[in-house]
Amino acid sequence: MNVKNFLQLPITKDFTVVAGSNGLHKPVQNVEILDFEFSPDIETVRETIFTPKSVVLSSLLFAKQQPDYLLHAVKSLIQLDASALAYKPVIYNDLPDEVLALANAHHFPILRFGGDEFFEKIILETMAYAKTQDYTFFLETIMKRLIQEEISDEQITSFLQQLNKPFENYVFVANIQMLSVKDTQWMQPFLQLELLLKTGLICKYKNSIFIIVTNPSQHFHFEKFLTEWLTMYDISTDQLTIGYSQMHVTQTALHLAVREAFFARIMAEIDMIATCHYEQLGSESLLIELHRKDPHFAINYVNSYLGPLLDEKVDTDLLNTAITYIAKKGNIKEVAVAHFCHPNTIRYRMTKIRQLVAPLDNDYVFYERLSAAVKMYLLHSKLAD
Repeated sequence: MNVKNFLQLPITKDFTVVAGSNGLHKPVQNVEILDFEFSPDIETVRETIFTPKSVVLSSLLFAKQQPDYLLHAVKSLIQLDASALAYKPVIYNDLPDEVLALANAHHFPILRFGGDEFFEKIILETMAYAKTQDYTFFLETIMKRLIQEEISDEQITSFLQQLNKPFENYVFVANIQMLSVKDTQWMQPFLQLELLLKTGLICKYKNSIFIIVTNPSQHFHFEKFLTEWLTMYDISTDQLTIGYSQMHVTQTALHLAVREAFFARIMAEIDMIATCHYEQLGSESLLIELHRKDPHFAINYVNSYLGPLLDEKVDTDLLNTAITYIAKKGNIKEVAVAHFCHPNTIRYRMTKIRQLVAPLDNDYVFYERLSAAVKMYLLHSKLAD
């Protein structure tokens, strides 16, 4: 977590930033209390104990009637690589200008309590948040490895042991993302489902959610189960894009299930449809594996074929039309509706596209090559995002 995350905790929501706003990105690994450590009147070695990357809480009692002590304290905290100072305005409501100037110059955040928040409760909430974030990061790291790497049976066994949950023989996975993510809180209702999944797991991955369910039967109706759950919790699927994996054996093919659901969801976005089952993908699965195993070759192919459309000097309407043309399976009328123009305008653009990228290809070869290049281009773009 960082200082900005610290300020988003329920207990710190009323805190204000009085200086060093450019340092809110600083990481926070601990929260400590400052009492009299920086008072020149007290001989102590306490200041050597303040750990780096800490938010330091204080009532500033040590500087009562001695505002010059504050400057010394802030200088010392900066030298100790503290992340921020948060003070309770009981002795000082406003800090001296020279203290604020020093903090601003070093991008050192100084925060003022919003009320009578207890130090101990701030520490407990911060540590609880950090623990949750660590587990979230751990899960995202596992998902990333399952998607990107070649995983052995031994590694899958290790992952399952680290997750420390019971898993059944067969695994089913869905990857869900909103079409337009404006509020990351959309994910929260899905996390309630984890309470019902005694032999499954729900975790975030980037701006999507993985729902991993295991079952003793390979005939488990996973899509029906998920649909019924969404309906029960009144979660609209209108703005959701969902990718479904095939059924796999948990102990040997967990990585395939996760990977299939992830790429099925990506292809659903590319084809502008709500759901996609990996088993229904045809040549797209070949494009996925080509890009996954040799992205450099894949993007070189895209650039060599679509290069004329990717040129900054070329009207972007041509590339966008080509993308929609493939998504709509070559249906000129549907492309025209999507672009709010007359079908003849689309026909003109497609003629121009053909002249730029493949003037000698017949209709079938042109569509096949354009489809592969466009889908590879979109796949690369979405993975880069």
